[in-house]
Amino acid sequence: MSDPRRHPDWEQPADRHTQLIDPVITVQQLARFEVFRKLQTRIDHALVFATAKGGYVAFLPPQRPGSTRGYTAVYEVDTGVHHFRSEIELPSNNDAFQFVVVVEISWQVTDPARFVESRHRDVPRLLLGELEQAARPVARRFSIAQSADAEGELLRALPAAGPLGRTCGLQTTWTVRLRRDQGNIDHQLRMQAIHHGTDEQILTEQLGMRYDAQLDQRARQQDELTTERALAYGDRQHELVLRQQQWEHRQRLELSRQQAELQRVEAEKIAFYQWHLEQGGVHAWALHLAQHPEDSALVMRTMREDQLQMIRDQMSLVSQVLGDGGAERHELQGPKQLALRAMNDILNQRLPGVPHDPAPPYPDRLPAPPPQPPAGPPGVPVQGVPVPGYGPAVPQPPVPTAPYGPAPTFAQWEPPPGYGTAPVQPPAAPGPAAEPAAEPPAEPPAQPQPQPPAPAGDGKPQP
Repeated sequence: MSDPRRHPDWEQPADRHTQLIDPVITVQQLARFEVFRKLQTRIDHALVFATAKGGYVAFLPPQRPGSTRGYTAVYEVDTGVHHFRSEIELPSNNDAFQFVVVVEISWQVTDPARFVESRHRDVPRLLLGELEQAARPVARRFSIAQSADAEGELLRALPAAGPLGRTCGLQTTWTVRLRRDQGNIDHQLRMQAIHHGTDEQILTEQLGMRYDAQLDQRARQQDELTTERALAYGDRQHELVLRQQQWEHRQRLELSRQQAELQRVEAEKIAFYQWHLEQGGVHAWALHLAQHPEDSALVMRTMREDQLQMIRDQMSLVSQVLGDGGAERHELQGPKQLALRAMNDILNQRLPGVPHDPAPPYPDRLPAPPPQPPAGPPGVPVQGVPVPGYGPAVPQPPVPTAPYGPAPTFAQWEPPPGYGTAPVQPPAAPGPAAEPAAEPPAEPPAQPQPQPPAPAGDGKPQP
């Protein structure tokens, strides 16, 4: 309320959002003989007029008095709803411990005249005093640990004591929340922390056991998998070793077979060369010439020289045997036949030592020898087969009846069974000297046949 002609006796700066303790906003004295004037007040505020007899007349909004005559003072009262929150302490059954009560109260002035007449200036303290007075006997019945039970009992007992501030013209709604004091709360928090820690440890151990069991099971599974993997790897390694051994065994067998084949080839080669070398110089030179055809001139020259030297040696030997006269006539029968044969060969321009027909390259292909005459009595020499034109019998080698083909190569040649072993001749039985056989009649001399010209030193025939 404002009056431009005078200032109010008391006024608090409050608006709609101000936290009020006293709902009386202004107090102003009125003159007894003052002319009526219109009062300027807020629409939600009530006006309480004091009479000269000590009474109070209230005008709730939006009512206003038509005249101020007969009133001595006017009070402007806030009739809005206000809220406040506060904490009070209530004793428990043990004075060492107190409950802490959190109070939330909403209040409103419903009877402005009664409130002005009550002369209260601190509404929160008024309401808290009435609440504490009604709640203290109830809280005394409970221990500090029974805060929940004490709070429930308070919520049942306080409404039975009546509304707070009713005697002062106030309308209130309230609620309380009771809890232990801070020391007990801290103790309970510590105890709770201990219990929580213990529960955590117990749960940790229990879960740890389960975790260990899972780890053990997993380790066992890993061991089984590792064992199975190791067994499979061992089996594969064993199979690999067996395959390697089988491969090495096959390699050794193949090497042995190759070595045996090489030995067989070497044996065949040795037998081949041995056979050709045993046949004499002509076969040896023929083998050399077959392998080295570029040495034909050297071969021919060397063979000619060897044959000429052989002829000289034979002629010298014949001269010594025939002209010496130191041997008996019957002892010279055989050498004379050989000497005459050699002379016949020379006269016929046939080289001594070369057979009339080429020797077969394969002894196993020789024809069957002619039947031998039966052996005579002991001491009587067996006569050989007579040779036409050469006197008495002289043993002669078998002559093949059919010509042989060309000499086989080394790859085609195969040694005959038992080749290389010389037959053992039994010793001749002693006996008297054989009588010289009668000389056959002389045959007419053989007609000389035309011979090819002898090769020169370079191996080519002369014209």
